[in-house]
Amino acid sequence: MSHISFEDAWIFLGMKYAENESTDYYAKLIGFFDDINQSIPAYDEFISAYNKLLYLSAIKNENGKVYIMEFGNSIYRNALSKRTPDTQPREIAELIRVELKPYKLKSACRQAPISVQEYNAVTDVYMTKK
Repeated sequence: MSHISFEDAWIFLGMKYAENESTDYYAKLIGFFDDINQSIPAYDEFISAYNKLLYLSAIKNENGKVYIMEFGNSIYRNALSKRTPDTQPREIAELIRVELKPYKLKSACRQAPISVQEYNAVTDVYMTKK
């Protein structure tokens, strides 16, 4: 049985922040990861979180982009209701982790919305522009 980690919540928050991006989705997603936690998750961390969130129906992949589903939006709203005016994005990710903690994963999906080569390429583009 798998549990939701801080990294999963951090990646979910990045997906939430990037959900309205229409161009360069994955490059902007990488930027949000960095903004939230001052680092970029490894590809394996990204894929693991993606599949856990997909299994929970918190997200869906459509046309090469990740969308937040109603369950994911509910988790996000519940986490935001517990923040203070001084709460930083990293702390919001921790609030999301707490909201997701009760959900135990007996399994996970096994999908990859982006290849390791594509992930590394958009990471390199982001780091070059940073």
